[in-house]
Amino acid sequence: MRALKNAAFTAGLFAMTMFTLPAIANAATTAQSPQECLAYLNSHGYPTTQARIDACNSLVNAFCIEILEDSQVASEHARAACDLRRD
Repeated sequence: MRALKNAAFTAGLFAMTMFTLPAIANAATTAQSPQECLAYLNSHGYPTTQARIDACNSLVNAFCIEILEDSQVASEHARAACDLRRD
C-alpha cells in the first residue's frame, strides 16, 4: 500500500511540474522591463519619480498599481503601465 501511495504522489508531482514549468519559462521569456512601464507613464505626461520607479520595479501587480495611484497617476494609466511591466 505504501508503494502505491508513493507512486501516486510521484505521478502527481510529475504532472504538476510538467504543467507549471512551461508557464514559468514562458513568463520569464515574455516579461517586459520596468522601463516600458515608465515609458508608458512618460508618454501620458507623468514625469519619472522615485515612487514611480519603485512601482514599475515591484514584483506584485497590485502594489505597482497602488503605488502609482498614490503618486497621482490615473487609475486606468496605472493599470495599463503595470500590465506592460508584467506581460
